[in-house]
Amino acid sequence: HSGESGIVYCSTRKTVDALAGELAEALGPSGIRVGRYHAGMGNDARRQSQRAFIDDDIQVMVATNAFGMGIDKPNVRYVIHNNVPESIEAYYQEAGRAGRDGDPASCHLLWNGNDFRMRRFLIDRGDAADEALDDEQRAWALQNRYRLLSQMEGYCNTTGCLREYMLRYFGDEAAAEHAAAGTGGTATDEAEGCGNCSNCLNTFETIDITELANDLIGCILISGMRFGVNVILDTLRGSKNE
Repeated sequence: HSGESGIVYCSTRKTVDALAGELAEALGPSGIRVGRYHAGMGNDARRQSQRAFIDDDIQVMVATNAFGMGIDKPNVRYVIHNNVPESIEAYYQEAGRAGRDGDPASCHLLWNGNDFRMRRFLIDRGDAADEALDDEQRAWALQNRYRLLSQMEGYCNTTGCLREYMLRYFGDEAAAEHAAAGTGGTATDEAEGCGNCSNCLNTFETIDITELANDLIGCILISGMRFGVNVILDTLRGSKNE
């Protein structure tokens, strides 16, 4: 995609600034310009960055989810999520900015456990909108955000067809059944899948971790559930530290 447009989404402004700098340094010698966009920038700077991307003066836009609302750029060839989004709705909307001209486009979701820890931290911290809520409403909003994040975590961890997972999430059972009955996939469940998502194009090895799980739970119970993950792992591994 060296001469084509793409968006890289990050979860925080700090990550946007750091990644945009790294990409600019790495891609600059090849003539690929990199821009950035987040709510911490001034209005003029955001407008200039957005206009440069729309006019194809910038090929790569690194941004938070503040970027993209109202952007009608049909020739975005890829969307990369450098961190896990807050919900499937957010991911669907942001990934949907690729390939609006009908030509092939790709979406890549990069994530690890730290992303979910960061998301839970942001949920617990709340935002300005929560200040207008009473305690009951705030508790309900918190529970709902955790539910949405849990669904996103399920999407990241599933080895089944990603298209089918998303269609079922949005309640399109008929389309989900059609995706599950597709051809050419190698997903691990009984359905063959859509044959186009990364799970359907890869194979997975199933590993029985029952014994390991029993050891972990047993150690946690015997230790009185008073220690963090590092102490439990050190114990099970036979660490010789104090």
